[in-house]
Amino acid sequence: MILPITIKSRNVLDRLHWSKKSMLKKEYALLIRNQMKLKKHYSDPVKEPKFFTLEIVSYRKRLLDYDNLVGGVKQLLDAMIDEQFIWDDSPRWIDLRVKQVLNRERPKLVKHHNNTWIARY
Repeated sequence: MILPITIKSRNVLDRLHWSKKSMLKKEYALLIRNQMKLKKHYSDPVKEPKFFTLEIVSYRKRLLDYDNLVGGVKQLLDAMIDEQFIWDDSPRWIDLRVKQVLNRERPKLVKHHNNTWIARY
């Protein structure tokens, strides 16, 4: 699934007011819910514990430090749990793989510019 968001760094999230973090999580949940309805292979909610490999790729103009990137995924993971896309975000239930791709050159020609790509398998 492709979400039209750029993952915020953990430094940015740490400075946000709790209500702004809540709104961000709700925005992510809405986008995930919409994609789950559109993509048939993601349409079944996870209602019982199940292990997944979750790959998140952030296409960005500037690269982040790895710890800022992974820390910035927190709101997205929480939204996935709320929407029953994954069971839990603990290592017991997901193998989390977070990557970033520098996408500065010719952004208007690249369809994933400033998007986040998510695969669950």
